[in-house]
Amino acid sequence: EALLEFISQAKDSSWQLRVTAYEFTHKEVIHAFAAAVERGVDVKIIHHVKGSHRPKTRYNDVVKDEDGKIVKEWVPDKTTSDTQRSIDAVGFQSLDHARIWHHDTFIERHTSSIMHNKFIILLRDDKPVELWTGSTNFTESAFYGQSNVGHIVRDEDVAQQYLEYWDKLALDPPGRSKRHSGSSHDEDAVPMDEINEQLQPDPAGAQPHDSITVFFSPRKTSNLLDWYADRMGDAADSVHFTAAFGVSQPLAHVLNQDGKPSPSHEVGVRRSPRIARRNMSDDKLLRYILLDSQPSEHSSEKSRASAEKKGRGNDYCDYFDFKKLKSNRIAYGAVLSGRMEEVEDGASSSEHSEALTGLSTFVDFVHTKFMMIDALTDNPTIITGSANFSIASTEQNDENMLVIQGDTAVADVYFTEFMRLFDHFYSRDKRNESLAKG
Repeated sequence: EALLEFISQAKDSSWQLRVTAYEFTHKEVIHAFAAAVERGVDVKIIHHVKGSHRPKTRYNDVVKDEDGKIVKEWVPDKTTSDTQRSIDAVGFQSLDHARIWHHDTFIERHTSSIMHNKFIILLRDDKPVELWTGSTNFTESAFYGQSNVGHIVRDEDVAQQYLEYWDKLALDPPGRSKRHSGSSHDEDAVPMDEINEQLQPDPAGAQPHDSITVFFSPRKTSNLLDWYADRMGDAADSVHFTAAFGVSQPLAHVLNQDGKPSPSHEVGVRRSPRIARRNMSDDKLLRYILLDSQPSEHSSEKSRASAEKKGRGNDYCDYFDFKKLKSNRIAYGAVLSGRMEEVEDGASSSEHSEALTGLSTFVDFVHTKFMMIDALTDNPTIITGSANFSIASTEQNDENMLVIQGDTAVADVYFTEFMRLFDHFYSRDKRNESLAKG
């Protein structure tokens, strides 16, 4: 409802919507954009388009040309084909609106690794007014099957930065400099990694109090990921961190260190007697990590072996290392398992097990991408957006992130949602562990 209400603010031809979409299949959301077109709103949507060239087949036989060479055809990936079917399924009573929808509304983004953004800029008379961003794809899975963030920013300066970024993306430049070769686009086009670092250079140190800083990807290096790790390492009171696709090495190294507060950061604690009591003890810093699923020992062994082959085995660490530290509290997505128990008179009783909706096929539980540093202090840091705190999301994909410094009201909302999810899954993890032990 919040997203539909955001879109509906664009009332007539004096309004514009500038959108980026990775997965784009939610019928109500798509129809809301279509209805905006019918109201005369200028709607432009950049969407992910990727695929690969594969041998062409006919009647299960590979097609060859006159010289006997295999004929190849471009086949879209699933995200692209699902999006196109959803776009084509929209009907209009007016041929003019149908023409605008099918020919003037959508802009294909080909040249990045993944066009992973999901944001909407609301403009009136071509001036940016508000922004919708976060981790939420425009799918049923994102709204009803996973945890996600939809974050509205009512700040014209922030919306303007996103519009400048959107304008560059709409030209479909190469994602990175090395992608110039073989590109069908202008080889002199400035790649997005250079553009993004011009729009917002790599930061140095903590951001000013009461500020919002914007970062876009891809970038030329992973320095921004190291900066996130530095912010985690500078925590004076607490860390709350969600990781949908595992924990990257820079962050894992911080989590694998003793949870001692940074001596350079003294901050006041707000409204939490529990944390105030902990601050009087030696173990001041706690870190809460929420994962989508329990990591696999087999995958860990493979990654460690790969690091050793590259001569980095001594530096490698992951969940199986940092989970041992007392200062780390870890939960991962799970459903409650049920079992049969014998009760009096030989009768049996069963605990009802939980089940998933079936809407998600890749990420079942936790799809959020945010980090909170010192959330319950008077100077919290909230880092949130579309990027997964990974090398790929920093150096390869089209992504966007907000760093919100010192806003205690925003921190309270994120903290409340984080602890709701953490407690929900932590209790299931412990119950399932107990059931497994018999």
